[in-house]
Amino acid sequence: MEGSTTTKSAAEPLPRLWRGDFAGVLGLALLGFANLAAFYGLEPWLRGRGLDAAQAGFTIAAFTLVALVLMAPVAARVSVASAGWCTVAGFAVTLAVLPLYLVVDGFAGFVALRLLHGLGFVLTLVGITTRFVALVPPQRAGEAYSLFSVADLLPFALLPPLMELTLPAFGGNAANQYAAMALLQAPALLLAVVLARGSLPAPSDVGGGPGAKAGPRSGPVWALLLINTAAFVAHAVLFSMAKGRALELQGEAVVGLFFALQTGTIMLLRLSAGKLFDRLDQRRVSAFGAAVVTLALVLLALPIGGTAMGAWVLVPVALLLGIGFGAMLPLLNALMHHHSPPAQRGANINLMMLTLQVGYLFGPLLGGLVVNWAGYPAAFVLAAVLLAPAAPMLLRLPR
Repeated sequence: MEGSTTTKSAAEPLPRLWRGDFAGVLGLALLGFANLAAFYGLEPWLRGRGLDAAQAGFTIAAFTLVALVLMAPVAARVSVASAGWCTVAGFAVTLAVLPLYLVVDGFAGFVALRLLHGLGFVLTLVGITTRFVALVPPQRAGEAYSLFSVADLLPFALLPPLMELTLPAFGGNAANQYAAMALLQAPALLLAVVLARGSLPAPSDVGGGPGAKAGPRSGPVWALLLINTAAFVAHAVLFSMAKGRALELQGEAVVGLFFALQTGTIMLLRLSAGKLFDRLDQRRVSAFGAAVVTLALVLLALPIGGTAMGAWVLVPVALLLGIGFGAMLPLLNALMHHHSPPAQRGANINLMMLTLQVGYLFGPLLGGLVVNWAGYPAAFVLAAVLLAPAAPMLLRLPR
């Protein structure tokens, strides 16, 4: 099958990827995830508003719990035809929620606010993902999902330093910045309305929707969901525990460089190798990425001493993580696109997005328990053990 596909693609030009609706959906993804990235400092802000550590943690988790409960049923009821208006509803809810951070107070109020905010994000993400999947030609899935992952990653690279830099101009109160994020969501809402009113993809390209008569999910689909969950558990453990491990290694000066190198490498790889991802065996490339991330996690767990020089191992580890995650995560989505029948593509890619929420809920929880029991190295060993089966599982996928 793969040989015939290759011959055909060599004889015929690749289908067009860059169109107005494709670029517009990427723009919506960037603006939608900007709203998420802006809340990197929510925990200390909540503590400053009188919540204790447990209350702040539960308030933050409420956002993720909404996604865990609602994303799958919402995705099952949203078609490509209704995806645009689902996105509009999501941005409208978010636009209404952001100014409320200025006035809401108390534990119950903050929990209710985060639940409502989570609802807005679920509607936004399901709508964007469902429409995006319908726009992706299978022959260019690797490139398309690489671009999508850059759009959702870029806000996490840009917003934290920008918000730290501008915090004094907002009176030192992050609530003013959260409310000001409405200035980004307003044009996003307008763009979402324009796209929702536009033409739809050709029927043959449409995937997912309410009442779609697709068969039960196949073995490769379930395997990819498990692998993606393990990948995001590992990513969440890394995100939440890397600074603690760096401080343990006397590497305070390397923490910022570690995250900058990792994020920069991911983005550079996805931008430069997007087209190449469609020419190579995506199973092997994603398996290579999983193996590289597993190696990097093991390196973080090694007893490399408590000297400042020992902390510099974080630099090559950051590069390895950037290469591994940069290759693995977009190709897992591309493989899901290929292994899903058209009627299930939208729902299956939304389930891949759901595994991100699962990973970021259970990753810090499991990691924290292990750190309390056996220290930071044990948390990275746990993440490596969970991810290690991914490479052989990927290699066993059918072509």
